[in-house]
Amino acid sequence: MTLKELFIRPGTGILRPGWRIPWLILWMAPLVVALGGLVTLARRHVPGPWLPVPRALLGLALIFGALTIYRRFIRRVERRAPLEVQVDARTPRHVGLGFLLGGGAMLLITALLALAGAYRVEGFHSPWLLLKATILYLPQSFSEDFFFCLVLFCPLREGLGRWPALILAPLLFALAHVGNPNESVLGIAEIVTSGMVMYYAFDRTGRFWTVWALHFSWNFTMNGVLGMANSGLALQGWIRPALAGPAWLTGGATGPEASALALGLDLLMLLLLSRLPAQWLQGGTPVQETWAGVPPTKGLS
Repeated sequence: MTLKELFIRPGTGILRPGWRIPWLILWMAPLVVALGGLVTLARRHVPGPWLPVPRALLGLALIFGALTIYRRFIRRVERRAPLEVQVDARTPRHVGLGFLLGGGAMLLITALLALAGAYRVEGFHSPWLLLKATILYLPQSFSEDFFFCLVLFCPLREGLGRWPALILAPLLFALAHVGNPNESVLGIAEIVTSGMVMYYAFDRTGRFWTVWALHFSWNFTMNGVLGMANSGLALQGWIRPALAGPAWLTGGATGPEASALALGLDLLMLLLLSRLPAQWLQGGTPVQETWAGVPPTKGLS
């Protein structure tokens, strides 16, 4: 193998998937550094009650900036159309599927907890918390999904194949949550399976919007609406609940992600995604896509 072949796949002139991960991160670095500096300035100089305004604007800047850079990277470096972030007539279906799998699943978990007497509504906080949760979770879920799905999972899928990527990417996603307060072993196990649900949904639909909608609606519904802890982070939501019961059922201080209900529902969603036809998931004739202009290979090099 020549030095050039170490970096470039022969016959395509395209950078090998293993090298595209750090290269894409370098493309994104200026945007992340700039927005990080602006966040610091906002915290220092903007009065507390007005801080959500610059946070919302910077969150939107992160989303649009990252997508713009990603599209340019895919066209310039991978030499293909960035179909995974394309907005077209199928996008509402992809977003709706994500909300159904994320927010719908969390509502089902809460309904089961309520039937078991483990979840009870005690009152309500200000509806303003719904907007604050949107401002928090929309860019947060985007940044996590952008990195673990588009930056990591896509090259891993191309280099190692579908199933190794569907195991490795969720493990890395879960490791990023190990340091959360009140995190538990069952909670980490559920994050692994939820990561598999997200990236398998991406693999079946071919669109990033399903992953982002799933992740956002899961967090927003769990914490912003239902008032339960999110991966150990206990933030106020619109509903003020009372939780009672064993930790394996309610998730305890970690939140419902660390419950056996969430883990079991993840497995059911994986089964559902494997059974649904591609035409239904993609909202039309399945799109035949290749990654970086070539079929998936068996090696990341």
